[in-house]
Amino acid sequence: MKRIIILSISAITAVLSGSSCSQPSELPPLNEGYATEYIIPDPEQLTDEDRDYIEQVQDEYDAAISN
Repeated sequence: MKRIIILSISAITAVLSGSSCSQPSELPPLNEGYATEYIIPDPEQLTDEDRDYIEQVQDEYDAAISN
C-alpha cells in the first residue's frame, strides 16, 4: 500500500513538473471589439507668443548646461 502511494505521488509530481515548462506568450491576446487604430489629432500652428516662450526656455536650458 505504501509503495502504491509513493509511486502515485511520484507520477503526479513528474506529470506536473513536465507540464509547467511551457513558455508564456509575450503579447497579450487581441480581443475583438477593441480599437486597433489610433486617431492622431491635427497639428496646431504655434503662435508668436508660444515660439517666444519656447525659445526662452531653450535659451535658459542652454545657459544652464554650458556653465
